[in-house]
Amino acid sequence: MLSVTGRRLRAWLSPHHPMSAALCTIKTLATDRILPDINVVSKDTVTCTHVFRPWDFENYKLEKVPVGNIARQMPMISSLIAHRYFLQPPEESKNESALKLILLRGQKYEFLPAYYRHLAPGKRTTLTEKVCSLGNTSWVTMEEIRDYSTNDLMARCFIQGVNVDATTRKPEPFPDWLKERYSYLASSVPRPPTVQPFDVPKSPELFRYSEVVAPRDTGIYNYTTLSSYIWYGMDCATLGARSNAYSVIRGDIDKYDLKMLEVFYQKESTEGDVLDVESWEDQDSPDTLRFQIKKGDKNITQLTMQFYLPTA
Repeated sequence: MLSVTGRRLRAWLSPHHPMSAALCTIKTLATDRILPDINVVSKDTVTCTHVFRPWDFENYKLEKVPVGNIARQMPMISSLIAHRYFLQPPEESKNESALKLILLRGQKYEFLPAYYRHLAPGKRTTLTEKVCSLGNTSWVTMEEIRDYSTNDLMARCFIQGVNVDATTRKPEPFPDWLKERYSYLASSVPRPPTVQPFDVPKSPELFRYSEVVAPRDTGIYNYTTLSSYIWYGMDCATLGARSNAYSVIRGDIDKYDLKMLEVFYQKESTEGDVLDVESWEDQDSPDTLRFQIKKGDKNITQLTMQFYLPTA
């Protein structure tokens, strides 16, 4: 079991996990130090600089940043900026909190060729955080990473978060002042993309992999951290490719750069739970793998991974 201090440290390092307002306040104090050169473009858009460090990378070759690391960093930065700029109440409502607990409903990541072409330790990038829409209980933010020197778009992420009650974990409306601040986004057209659940084919050729949720995979609320599900999916894809379970994605999974990742969170799991990961090849796109993570007969998380295929 992790100590209380250990769990708090994990919560700091894994901020994509549901967070309390108190913890967010602590993080807000460090935002300007962690994210230098912050520029408030408008009340719904903020830019800053971000530098990839050697320890972000996968191995000594320093060629790739694991998707699990990106899935930890981008929501962390999004949360820091949100609580420092977007969710600050007006003076007359300064004692109110915009949210008590926020759960991520879905995430969509796009990795463009420039991401793999320019990525290197010490790479300086420009990060843009934008509020795309805000409804009664949920909002969608977009995050872009661009090469600082060329302005080439490297990666993009859409995150859908839901404001919930910390005890019941049921959706709770945003405060009126926040909805008024972003009222012009409530009717914005077109609506930003959100991840939707998919149906499991009736008779797919499934590759199965099981995982026991370890203490290191849980956070301050004892629930499985959200990026852990991405690691479980990648582990399943790695073993499935080695076993030639897919027609195109075969052998060494590192040969295939990730093009797109979608994650749809359905329910939660906790330490010690046995999770079954089912994967199969998309019937219409052999470069795409789909995953259903289950706990018994309960659906926990769905993932979709699309890969770049090597050129001859």
